[in-house]
Amino acid sequence: MNRDAAIGKRIAALRDEAGLKQNELAKKLTWSAAVLSRVENGDRPLAPEELQTVLDGIGTDDALKLREILERRWQMIPEPTLGDPDADLLWEAEQTAQQVHALAERPDVKQFYERRLVRYQEELLAKAASVADKRYRAAFIGTIAVGKSTAICRAEGLEIPGSKGMPKAVLETGAGGITICEVHVRRGPGYGLIVEPCTEDEVRRHVADFANFLVNPPQASRSENDDGEAGASPGISREVERALRNMAGLRRRRSEKRSDGTVIPAVDEARELAARFTDAKSLSVEILSRMELHKRDRRDIWHDDTTGKPPLDWLQDIFERVNNGRSEEFTLPRRIELVVPIAILGDESVSVTLIDTQGIDDIAERGDLEVHFDETHTVVVLCTVFNEAPATAVRQLLTRAREGGVRTLDSHAAILALPRPGEALAVKDNGFPVQSAEEGYEVKGEEVQLKLQPMGLDRLPVLFFNAAEDAPEQLRNFIRGRITAVQEWQRNGLREIIAGAKSMLENYEKDQAREAMAAAARRLTIWLDHNEAIPAQTKRHVHDSLVAAVGAAHPRTVYAAIVRDGDWWNLNYAHQLSHGARRIAAGIAEPKLQKFKEIAENLLQDDQFSDAHDLIHQTVRTMEAGFDALVRKAQLVGQSIHSDEMTADANFWKACYGEWGRGSGYRDRINHHNQNWFEDKNEGGADARVMQLVTDSWHEAVATVRHLLAQD
Repeated sequence: MNRDAAIGKRIAALRDEAGLKQNELAKKLTWSAAVLSRVENGDRPLAPEELQTVLDGIGTDDALKLREILERRWQMIPEPTLGDPDADLLWEAEQTAQQVHALAERPDVKQFYERRLVRYQEELLAKAASVADKRYRAAFIGTIAVGKSTAICRAEGLEIPGSKGMPKAVLETGAGGITICEVHVRRGPGYGLIVEPCTEDEVRRHVADFANFLVNPPQASRSENDDGEAGASPGISREVERALRNMAGLRRRRSEKRSDGTVIPAVDEARELAARFTDAKSLSVEILSRMELHKRDRRDIWHDDTTGKPPLDWLQDIFERVNNGRSEEFTLPRRIELVVPIAILGDESVSVTLIDTQGIDDIAERGDLEVHFDETHTVVVLCTVFNEAPATAVRQLLTRAREGGVRTLDSHAAILALPRPGEALAVKDNGFPVQSAEEGYEVKGEEVQLKLQPMGLDRLPVLFFNAAEDAPEQLRNFIRGRITAVQEWQRNGLREIIAGAKSMLENYEKDQAREAMAAAARRLTIWLDHNEAIPAQTKRHVHDSLVAAVGAAHPRTVYAAIVRDGDWWNLNYAHQLSHGARRIAAGIAEPKLQKFKEIAENLLQDDQFSDAHDLIHQTVRTMEAGFDALVRKAQLVGQSIHSDEMTADANFWKACYGEWGRGSGYRDRINHHNQNWFEDKNEGGADARVMQLVTDSWHEAVATVRHLLAQD
């Protein structure tokens, strides 16, 4: 949008806020309504005196301030959009950054100040960019059939009339295992569906696994079934299998009893096809041929009047067809975007995307879920059934986030308990039934706090939302409130940096401030001298998370990972190793970070260091940034162990592959191979790599803080 268009749009918004119609304002200005319309559409630029006339005509405080806003000259920070609620804060950051830059450029500035000024400039620009970014996401995470899709549709009014007077969600719902991929609900130009497809290689791999299962179904063994191997369908999820069958026209019909008592036997066209093509490769080719992937090249579809259906009915129908592989134009989706022409959550000030993640059907520790904990603009909404709140999967995810060094759970996470009708009234308090749903929620809320207390998360926000009975606005307000909390977290971070930079600029010439900073720097440096060392080894191992995940997963999940050389979304070796590495890094460095912050807090409480507060706060932020970088680097090292070394070990995967079908103890046998690879074949090399990374990164973080504290 060009500047004239942006100004015109802002004038129109200010006029609406003032309660003026276009022709009413035109009369006040003695302009024609046509001229004002062209101005608001951005077709007619305004001279400065004309702009002032229009703003005076509107007359509100915001209108009168627009002229001053337009005169601002942005040099360090990108200019925010007109009407941005954070425009004044960003302008304060811009002015401070300009002053910091100007002082840093002076040739007489001492190195101690120059280093801090450069750091302040970097902090201001980075945090201002975070505040200016108004794109937020709310990721709904929970077990299958918990009600995520229903809650999202209820909150956004994405419902159509259903049977028995109950509305039906636009997103396909059921008893779990319905949605084939992650679904994003966002605002767009109209009602539509955008599909990010699986690659052709991914589709071929799914088909190969399906064909292999049809040709070589697992057989029951004499020691069958404490692991549930026999009769299982490893390799692909039921959602993917359903879509592949529909794309290839391979129906599965149940047996049917006629009125005369005769029975029509069940028919599985996929197994009938496998009886004709007894080789898995030839069966794969046949299935792919039937799918006609070359025709499935459409990536988006939009509602128009020619469909003959109301928008939501049409959207529900097209989503169900794409989700189940019944649309001849779309291939297997990796992600589906559901687009609607209204502001999500009814908030025009931000752009919100609601993410309906794939439900947890086995292990909760998945990369596609845990990635959201590290995103600074994402609210993680952990969904749980009412009676188990917070469910085991929710506690597992929170525990792993804590262990992995995530420092934003208080501001970025929340729990959404989804009771069914009657569940809240079934709660008992001290053996007596509660008298209302609200009382049931209160009692359950106390239980949630008690379960979260050992993790230090008992103040985590919790909402109880009965999608069948509660007003949608309750959930909308809750999510909006969590996004507001994230915004305040970002704003407060920027305010702290601005205040610190201004304090340093004000105290630059003061000898007393220099002495206080020198004294504080000595105290902090002494602590660094005694706490820079990293232990030579750790009791934890990189593969601990992998071994735990394999031990907890369903054997079919483990098998699916093995046949893909560890690259399976539901049990991904690289992700588990990355968490194992990250947990080691956080376990070593986070206690040191907390101790450093305690020392800093003691200095902040001492009046003699009042003129050094900006320096102390800056060193804490720098140490926190060093810690965050450390755990991210450790995560990458863990991933690389799989991609660089394990993937290439064909003998390892061959040995693991051969364990399937040998009866009970399958997961134990796989973990035996896993542990041998790391402890014997790799000889602890993975742990050594992570420990070296932690040592180097911690020294780097300490060196950066020393650099700021050095008094030369």
